[in-house]
Amino acid sequence: MVCFGDRCGCGAFCRRLFCRSRQPGTDENEENLPVSLAQLAEAQEVKFTHTLTEPLSIGSHIICTGTPSNDLPWFAVNIGFGDADSGRGDIAVHFNVRQPQCYVVRNTRRHNKWGQEETTAFRLFPFKADRPFTIEIVVDEKETLWAVDGVQYCSYTHRIPNLFTAEWVQVTGIRDASLKVQKTEIFPILAPNPVEVPYRGSLDLPPEDTEPVWQANCIASLSNGIPEGQQLVIYGRLRPLLHSFAIDLMDSAREWPRPNVLAHVNVRAYVESQRERQLVVLNAWLGDWGPERRQRTAKLVPGTKTQLRIIRGSGEWAIYADDILIGELEYRAAANGVRAVRIRGDIYPEQMYLCPASSSPVRDS
Repeated sequence: MVCFGDRCGCGAFCRRLFCRSRQPGTDENEENLPVSLAQLAEAQEVKFTHTLTEPLSIGSHIICTGTPSNDLPWFAVNIGFGDADSGRGDIAVHFNVRQPQCYVVRNTRRHNKWGQEETTAFRLFPFKADRPFTIEIVVDEKETLWAVDGVQYCSYTHRIPNLFTAEWVQVTGIRDASLKVQKTEIFPILAPNPVEVPYRGSLDLPPEDTEPVWQANCIASLSNGIPEGQQLVIYGRLRPLLHSFAIDLMDSAREWPRPNVLAHVNVRAYVESQRERQLVVLNAWLGDWGPERRQRTAKLVPGTKTQLRIIRGSGEWAIYADDILIGELEYRAAANGVRAVRIRGDIYPEQMYLCPASSSPVRDS
């Protein structure tokens, strides 16, 4: 998975939870990690293999369940080719959960050589010993998407062009593992129904007791869209080690099939972080990314609370951070098509609501 730090057109936002440097091509078992060789060997011997009787295709949906244990601190879900039992086959997708380090490695092994690890994720480490999990994988044209217990965790871009001819799916390191391969029209199927964004009569009204409690990296419904002259308000806390975050106005409240993003607001703090202002990148995804609009206009303070507002104007979206205009994006699709908002990354929302924009304050930058 490529993060927005490399290019906005990746279609996935990720936050670096933990990353170890390692030379490409080295075997992961050679790393100096606090796991004994005996534990690693046992984890690799505990296998459950599902032979694919039909080829994978777009919309193939793999469901893996199991319960991690303390004595097998690593486990993996692999999609591969060749001899699954000998451990010498090619692995197109390797999803390796490392409980002692609390992160998940994705990688590919071809001709007995590992590639570059990916460790970024959309959420905190979700696995815990003795707690059952359900992993969902959906196969798309250019990537696989991974969800844990109904919440998207990461995506992984295909490195082997013939993934659709994979021969098996295998789980190692889980004693009670089960695998099921089917087709799906939506992902993840275990995701809860999205919560509706509430409406307030003005910007300064306090929240009602019935308003939702928001989680990080959430998707919420906007059943009536954002009417012209109104605004979406997001109030939340910024991560102390601010990396980046994104807010997407979408035409559907789902992860896959990939929705159109009518307005994409991405604040990047990690590029030339010594500068006084953060980079703001605006774009839209309508089957593909359009041309970016970039400006170094955000002046956010990591570890503090901030208010973001996206106002629907007559022909553009105007984005404010703490009452300072940080960007405008002209409509690239009919604004009436907005039906959902997605938040990802280093902002933890506490309040989110719609309200009129007419009386909202504006400050000089």
